[in-house]
Amino acid sequence: MSLSGPKPPDRLVPSAPTTLTALTALPRGAGGSGEGGAERAAPPASGAEPPGTPLQEIVRDLFAEAIGVPRRTVHADSDFFRIGGHPAAAARLLARARRVLGAGLDDRALHEAPTPARFAAAAGERPAAATGPAGAHDGALDGEGSAVLPLRLRGALNAGALQEALGDVGDRHGALRNSRLGSAGTRLRALAAGDHLLELTLPADLVDLWSHTPLAAELALAYRARAAGRPPRWEGPVPEAAPRARAGDLAPTVPPGSRPAPADARVGRLALDWDAGLHQRLARLAAAQGATLFMVVHAALAALLTRLGAGPDITVAAPVPARDSAALRRAVGPYGRVLALSVDTSGDPAFTALLRRVRAADLAAYRAGTAALARPGGIALSVLADSGEAYEAAGLTVRAAPPLLPLRAAALGLILTERHTPAGAPAGIAVTAAYQYDAVGETAAAHLTGQLAALIEAALDAPAAALSRLGGGARPPLAPAGTGEHAALSPAARRPAPAPAAMPVPVAG
Repeated sequence: MSLSGPKPPDRLVPSAPTTLTALTALPRGAGGSGEGGAERAAPPASGAEPPGTPLQEIVRDLFAEAIGVPRRTVHADSDFFRIGGHPAAAARLLARARRVLGAGLDDRALHEAPTPARFAAAAGERPAAATGPAGAHDGALDGEGSAVLPLRLRGALNAGALQEALGDVGDRHGALRNSRLGSAGTRLRALAAGDHLLELTLPADLVDLWSHTPLAAELALAYRARAAGRPPRWEGPVPEAAPRARAGDLAPTVPPGSRPAPADARVGRLALDWDAGLHQRLARLAAAQGATLFMVVHAALAALLTRLGAGPDITVAAPVPARDSAALRRAVGPYGRVLALSVDTSGDPAFTALLRRVRAADLAAYRAGTAALARPGGIALSVLADSGEAYEAAGLTVRAAPPLLPLRAAALGLILTERHTPAGAPAGIAVTAAYQYDAVGETAAAHLTGQLAALIEAALDAPAAALSRLGGGARPPLAPAGTGEHAALSPAARRPAPAPAAMPVPVAG
């Protein structure tokens, strides 16, 4: 594991669009690439949308683990028995699902609900009653209140077909109605021959990170049609989202010693890198405990905050998608919610015992349509995964490029971006700490993030040890208000974190 200096990898996204992560440790075997032919239109094509909720993500990972394929090859509507599932794999899946999800699933459950989306519903998932809350995106990285969703276009570009395709997706998705070549907020740049970057700047309250993949896919579908001289054929109308909550229910835990920050607080970022060995150990512990990598880090963060004086009741803000239906998974819009995930760390439990508490609390929130939402502020935690999804359209390849979205109004947001090999094995984690200068400061953010890594290492070495035996934790020193000094890191800690292989996208679990 190594730590870097303050500049984050260019391919990381900010803390607002985030969630959770992979269940499996190492895949049983390699699978297909998930890439389609020239007429592929996933996710608009039926059955090819990525999972749209945290529970669907967990079930997707269970499917991949049981069959032995990379999780990126399994979609929300992939039929277990059509992607390689057989009776022995089905038995493995049901056994794992009962343990991980804690749901009473009978032997017919997989036959009656053979896709991740349907299986998640059978395991108790309910549609979100509300998205948001409002105010989850405060302070922009690129223009106040703006989100930039860039698309990389490789191949011979038909500008006329692109203009018509932008009009088509604008007519279909309200957030894109003003996205036309030549209009404010829409820019097409030539990077090289046959290589362009299309940048769409949109109001941040009209989109979320989970809009980026369907945007790429729908634009590819429309471009393919227009290049052939016909309008696109959409798969059903865009549905309305759940009502947007006006305010959150619970305030996330505040980093001990932090100060109140103004509404227009400046935000800085630090980058670290956890190597493949640590990534693999985290994934193995998660799998052994029937948990997810997000849950392991959530437990470690809760233990650390308690150690630093935050008390036993710890609440972490966790942005997640709320796209339970196929139509929502294809939509461009604000269809996420920021959960307030709370856990009790009292009693000096063993780390594995705390992890069980975290798993129960997180799963309950994922299932509930009325789970508590987080207010702005405090600590936020996100886990993302790299994605190489590309869409072919009449000789043009459309791929989502790293986005810029407003940072969530958190005093400290921790963003973990997983990297994987082509076969799906853990290959390292890029870590970004996004902090408010006036609330936390750079030195404190680096100190707290370093302590989190040390506690995780200690927990991996002795997962059954009581929290009090996992090493000390001194309160991080606060920087003077308004300063952005670099943290004092060891020479080995200054190595820049490698960028993920492709755009990071949120994964649940």
